[in-house]
Amino acid sequence: MRARTLPVLAAAGVTGLAWPATADAHAIGTVTYQSPVPVWLYVLAGAAAVAASVPAAALADVRIGSRLGGNLYRPGSGRLTRGLQIVALLLLVEIVFAGLFGSEEFASNPATVLVWVDLWVGLGLVAAVFGPVWDLVNPLRLLGDLIDRASPEPPLVYPERLGQWPAVAQLAAFGWMELAWPGGSHPFDLAVVVVAYLLVQVAGMALFGSAVWLERAELFTAFGRLMARVSPFEWYAAVDGPCPAELHEPGEVVGCAACWRDADPGERGIRWRGFTAGTWRDLPLLPGGAAMVVLLLSVVLFDGFAETTQFTDLAQWTHRHWTSLPDTGLRTLMMAGFILPLAAVFAAVAAAVGSRGAGFHDAVSRYAPTLMPIVAVYFAAHYLLYLVSYGQLTWKVIVDPLERDWVPDLGIWTGYPAGMAWAFQVTVIVLGHVCAIFAAHRIALGIVSRRRAAVWVQAPLIVLMIAYTVLGLWILGQAYAGG
Repeated sequence: MRARTLPVLAAAGVTGLAWPATADAHAIGTVTYQSPVPVWLYVLAGAAAVAASVPAAALADVRIGSRLGGNLYRPGSGRLTRGLQIVALLLLVEIVFAGLFGSEEFASNPATVLVWVDLWVGLGLVAAVFGPVWDLVNPLRLLGDLIDRASPEPPLVYPERLGQWPAVAQLAAFGWMELAWPGGSHPFDLAVVVVAYLLVQVAGMALFGSAVWLERAELFTAFGRLMARVSPFEWYAAVDGPCPAELHEPGEVVGCAACWRDADPGERGIRWRGFTAGTWRDLPLLPGGAAMVVLLLSVVLFDGFAETTQFTDLAQWTHRHWTSLPDTGLRTLMMAGFILPLAAVFAAVAAAVGSRGAGFHDAVSRYAPTLMPIVAVYFAAHYLLYLVSYGQLTWKVIVDPLERDWVPDLGIWTGYPAGMAWAFQVTVIVLGHVCAIFAAHRIALGIVSRRRAAVWVQAPLIVLMIAYTVLGLWILGQAYAGG
């Protein structure tokens, strides 16, 4: 059946490119691409390509995504991991120091460049390709080990119902800082936030234990783990004893970084897996995990929308006719007005799917991971050029954190073809939605064995994914306000 599936995936990408529209490639204002066809036509083509993947998913071999490769992991010295954590800790110190005492320009300070470009964007894209690598370099792991040695028995038990809701709250605050608060782009303000964030994380690890806390309540651990669900590399470990993070029972486990780190070198590995397999093979989502998926998707979509002239016009109209809020308050209001309806629609879809299966909560936890291919492709489409461009400043701000002219000012190279960049964005958006359709169908077959019945069970989710396609491609096709 593989020969039947791959042409559909290829056709979806070609369909999305066959009818381009007047559009800008977002994330870097200097990259624009003018196309001869109206926006509605290429949006319709992309939605049709995703819709066409539904029967292909229903007819595809159910083993697609279940095939696993051999172990690619080769045991090495634990000193390398510890060394990477020390380097990350030193960079963290540099972020705080330079943010407090360095330049106030975004592109000249390690605080803004390393946090927004390398950590936020770089981590997401690297995790989507290679897996949960953040767990190997996270400097908080180093601090957590010290805390655990000083206090082997945590004084408090982490509430099970709390799940990942602390990480959800941190993601909401992080998104607000990026999209609504001007201080988020000011190095001094950002450094103060980083210090406060570190204090919260240290306090949480001291109260509940580092493994338990980081797996649930550390933003970048949770974020990296979600993005790693779309990675073609599966990180697994054979566990005989209890999980340090209290996430699962003994046995082979996929996606538990705490067990992977603590397992003997011969009992852990990294292997190839089928596309979208992480949506159902990784550990089940914790309470709040589905909300984090939807919030992450909404934040990235809103970031794209906030760069368009339509957003600017809407903000100006709202300010003139409805509210006199300052810019931060107005953007906060518009951000909430964008994100909350998306969350409500997903909840309604989950309720509809749950009514045909095992209920609302089961549908939420079961199908929310199928949105991660969509999140990942939006993330790549919106931020990859941003990373390629501003990532060129990384070495400069690290070597010269206080801007003492220790290195030459070489500028940013943005000579990539605009048409190629826009074609990449359209292609990955369409393919990501097709992959999400396949993942949802594969999960639906775990509830009902008949293919047609599986399509019926997930029908509301299919409609939602097609709607996401339309929204994402429409945003991509709008004029860029900063261009």
